[in-house]
Amino acid sequence: MVTGGCGFIGAHLCAHLVQEGEDIVVVDDLSVGSRGNLEALGIRAVDVQTVDVRDGESLTRLLRKSRPEKVIHLAAVHFIPLCESDPLNAIRTNVEGTQALLQACAAAGSIQSVVLASSGAVYRPDAGALNETNALGPTDIYGHTKQWAEELALLFHSKTGIAVGIARIFNTFGPGETNPHFIPSVILQLKQGDTLRVGTLSTRRDYVYVSDVASAIARLGDACRERGLLTCNIGREEAVEGSRIVELIGRALGRDVKVVVDQQRVRADDRPVLVSDCRLAHSELDWHAQTGLEEGLEAALERPLGDGVALP
Repeated sequence: MVTGGCGFIGAHLCAHLVQEGEDIVVVDDLSVGSRGNLEALGIRAVDVQTVDVRDGESLTRLLRKSRPEKVIHLAAVHFIPLCESDPLNAIRTNVEGTQALLQACAAAGSIQSVVLASSGAVYRPDAGALNETNALGPTDIYGHTKQWAEELALLFHSKTGIAVGIARIFNTFGPGETNPHFIPSVILQLKQGDTLRVGTLSTRRDYVYVSDVASAIARLGDACRERGLLTCNIGREEAVEGSRIVELIGRALGRDVKVVVDQQRVRADDRPVLVSDCRLAHSELDWHAQTGLEEGLEAALERPLGDGVALP
């Protein structure tokens, strides 16, 4: 089972799992994701159940009926401005929804492993590369909801013995994003002209391609069954400045970019650097990010946003 399977990472993960011969059922309330995101990746025969992840009774019934061995939990409110503008909704979805799913998994009787999609945002700000032993210390409501969800997953593992994998995912990019993040915003603005309205371009982020993320999550679902409990960073291990992203996209589109700072896009709390150390994923998952930044941006140019998503 993949919750949030009609979203950005979810659709690419479903495509990866289908290619690997897995039978999957998707749970998605379709508030952000859509079946069109699956269809864009050639997936038309997957069972999609329109269920709110906070609806524990419906989840329990569905799990007992479909009897999956593995559950991958991606459903979440992810877009930072949306989390900041409506923190209660972020908490209800990301924390209460996680707990409802975990309780359903405990009652289902078939689950052997649960993978939780967490985030590099759970770490305390640091200029260096972060590994899984670094101190946690989120700086925004989204990061806090992911830390709380991790703690619920750890408690679930200790009570049930069911294996848990936690994927601390860094800045995922690629075709079909379901939130108007920095990269699709830059692409769509520059497709329309040379002027780019942005917030801060000096922050550095670890951009990892969506298909690489999907591969890592799938491997974590198997590896955690051997370890019982496994937390891995998923990133490309390179901090890239926003200005470099703009330069690469502008060059690919043949634009002489004029940057205009839009104060409404400047985040009040935005850590200057966020970059991963993924040595644990290398050793435990036999996984390395395969897609380079320029290659990934080229792919994103064709379909920067997913089905029905628009810039704010």
